[in-house]
Amino acid sequence: MGKLIYIIVDGMADLPIKNLGGKTPLEYAYKPNTSFFLRHSVFGYPSVLGRYAPQSDSGVMADLGYDPLKYSTGRGWFECLGLGMSPEDGQLAVRVNFGAVSNSMLKAIRVYMSKGELEELEGEINDKVRIDADFDFKIGEGYRAGLVIRQSGKKLSAFISNGEPGYIPKFYPNGRKIGLAVPINSKKVNRIKAMRKEAVYTSELLNDFVSKASSVIKKSRVYRDRKEKREEAPNFLFLRDGAVEDPRLPDITGLYGKKWAAVVGMPLEKGISAAAGMTVVDTGELQDVRTDFYNKSEKLSAALKRFDAVYLHIKQTDSVSHLGKYSDKYSIIESLDRIILGELSRKFDFDGGDTLILTCDHATSSELKRHINSKIPVLISNVRFGPNRSFGESMAEKEHAVKIRSAVDILPFASRL
Repeated sequence: MGKLIYIIVDGMADLPIKNLGGKTPLEYAYKPNTSFFLRHSVFGYPSVLGRYAPQSDSGVMADLGYDPLKYSTGRGWFECLGLGMSPEDGQLAVRVNFGAVSNSMLKAIRVYMSKGELEELEGEINDKVRIDADFDFKIGEGYRAGLVIRQSGKKLSAFISNGEPGYIPKFYPNGRKIGLAVPINSKKVNRIKAMRKEAVYTSELLNDFVSKASSVIKKSRVYRDRKEKREEAPNFLFLRDGAVEDPRLPDITGLYGKKWAAVVGMPLEKGISAAAGMTVVDTGELQDVRTDFYNKSEKLSAALKRFDAVYLHIKQTDSVSHLGKYSDKYSIIESLDRIILGELSRKFDFDGGDTLILTCDHATSSELKRHINSKIPVLISNVRFGPNRSFGESMAEKEHAVKIRSAVDILPFASRL
């Protein structure tokens, strides 16, 4: 039985860009090592959430074979699980962004800070904020954090709106909850609202937390120092995708008969991997792309010696897409090809039955600076397939396998090879 390597490149898919000759960043990027895997390959071009633009939680779940419409209870659960916060049923787990507002109008959804600055704000919020419940607040990477409301005199509910612009919750009759990416049509910052009567207390509790935590941030040394340096300073917290129920993902080893590891650095992907029963190999997210990719390549190689299947997540492509930096995006894809796929090509054993899956969790438009509902290109490399010339959105759309209609079909298809 060969090894299975599953690489999910966050937000890799894109729209054609005029300045790139009408190509996408994936199509424009120079990818000689990808050509090694094209010698025996088949493409997929599935949707993730149909007409909706997904967030990364839905995209990664679907890529790993878990239908978000069946399992998703809200992104906040995975986010907090990946931060080591261990939420339990009935507790409220929420994703948090450090951002900035001015006169109740949006200035920045994301204010990037150093680890030291984030840790200082984490301590201030946990020490000084008091609301009508016990809570834990823990920082993640860049501008991210998690909030778990642990004890309250009243029942907590996930039927609440998001405080962060650009993302809305969609509720389904089976109790599932999915966060969708939408255009930001207004700069007005709205309070969190109850979507059902049962959620009134929860919405009031979270609005109280945001108000008090934002006040603490504006009195912090981090805020003062950044203002003095004329750097963007956080003064607000954006909350989204609260969850009160464990998604209870089936164990991935039981589903596919392989022992899995996940080489991941972001809390969300750590949480999903842990919930799926994978062994999580924490890579962190190193600031320099080349250094980060060499680190991930080494840990991928080490994991392949111990596990039958390894999931590797690459984050940087999505981050630069949100900033509109399409040239950085294709440069990151080229680094991925040169460093990670280059090393992998020297160890990949076609005759031994190895399989590579290379895809993304969703498309992120570098020009629109947001997630879009485009289909995703998938490359599956295995000795059973013939050659292809190039890999990108256009080629995947033209020559895709009809059996891969949705992202949830990718892993079942590859696991039968």
